[in-house]
Amino acid sequence: MRKHLSSSVLIGLLFLILQSLAFDSFGQSISISAIIRPRFEMQYGYRIPPDTLTKPQPVVSQRTRLNVAYNSERFSAFISLQDARVWGDETLAADVASFGLHEGWAQYNFTRNVGLKVGRMEFAYDNKRLLTNGEWPQQGRSYDAAVLKLAPAEGWHVDLAGSYNQQTIATLTSYYNLNNYKTLDFLWINKSKVDTVRRYKYSASAMFLADGLQKPDTSGIEMRYTYGVYFNLDHTWWGVTLEGYLQNGQTRTVNQSGNIVPDSFQTVNAYFFSANPWIEVFPAFQVGLAIDYLSGSNALDSAKGNEVTHMFNPAYGANDRFYGKIDWFFNMPTDTRNAGLIDNYLTLRYTYKKWLFGVDYHYYLLQNNVEDIENPGQALSKGLGTELDISAIRDITKDININSGVAIFFPTRSMEFVKTATFSQLGGPPITGVYAYLQLTFRPVFFSK
Repeated sequence: MRKHLSSSVLIGLLFLILQSLAFDSFGQSISISAIIRPRFEMQYGYRIPPDTLTKPQPVVSQRTRLNVAYNSERFSAFISLQDARVWGDETLAADVASFGLHEGWAQYNFTRNVGLKVGRMEFAYDNKRLLTNGEWPQQGRSYDAAVLKLAPAEGWHVDLAGSYNQQTIATLTSYYNLNNYKTLDFLWINKSKVDTVRRYKYSASAMFLADGLQKPDTSGIEMRYTYGVYFNLDHTWWGVTLEGYLQNGQTRTVNQSGNIVPDSFQTVNAYFFSANPWIEVFPAFQVGLAIDYLSGSNALDSAKGNEVTHMFNPAYGANDRFYGKIDWFFNMPTDTRNAGLIDNYLTLRYTYKKWLFGVDYHYYLLQNNVEDIENPGQALSKGLGTELDISAIRDITKDININSGVAIFFPTRSMEFVKTATFSQLGGPPITGVYAYLQLTFRPVFFSK
């Protein structure tokens, strides 16, 4: 969660702060702000089904960020220092490095339509299905990359990004030994429009994403390709979101137990689609019905073995945003035993005064077969269970937000096997998982000019 902050970053931040005190140039601005986000959680089966020995676990975590932003007509820069922790995770009076660099980037605009952004930055494209900034986990997610940003015409945006990771600067080889991508590159093309007269807006995107994984003990890279389209339409009282992606290339091998096989790769041939229409049935009350469909592999097809996988893996996406707050599908290959997932869900949204109330009901199924270890050669039942998510969100002021909710998962026998394979050891029916949270977000602005 935390990394040591170099003295050069501290000096750079101090310089920006000092500059801000005397800043008065026309067309330029600088601001210093923070995010302080404590969250209380009660976990009873969070990310994994509870068993007979599980006890409810209270925990408090906190995200603290200090942000400095600079903007002018041609140039902008942003630095975000972060500490993400669980309350009590350090010994009192111990000298433990804590603050790290969450973001640190600069962007130069060559013209009104062409810019280059370089450094450590967040990625959050479309609905965060493929690329997310990890908004819910306290540590968040950021990427080291260079992005060429184009705006060729009104309403059009094109981002071309590239990255190349190295473990250290003093090296005789390009071998990358961290559990991370070696390279992450993408092309994003977007057309959006807001029509205030006809009262609609839409956003349509095409994405081509390539991530490269280090081959074992060599300088070679195995590439995986994910590509497809996204479309969102909002027409005052109704709307729809449609998505479809394919995935090809090479990926790390995941066996039928859902575990990554060290130093092994397999061919991936997978697909994903989603449809999410909604309608406002009366003022302030919205109803949506949706399906997410992630292809998977058939564990009973022994002819293919581990050479090919059909598991669609949104490895850098916001799974907690789509597949339930209790996070039982945080890592798709592992959490579905490589069999894929079908998520049918109903969403309800109601706005009352300054409150936004939400209810999501999920019905999960395996897309393909997982072997029943108690009945070799037979497949588990596809049904994994249901989840009910209830939330209440309110902006108390423009600087303070409260976010609360509870997630309840009712697992089936198949869910117990897929996640733990310990149903026979439990000696009883699956146990309901419960996750509750209360989060406060403070966004003070210390200086703005």
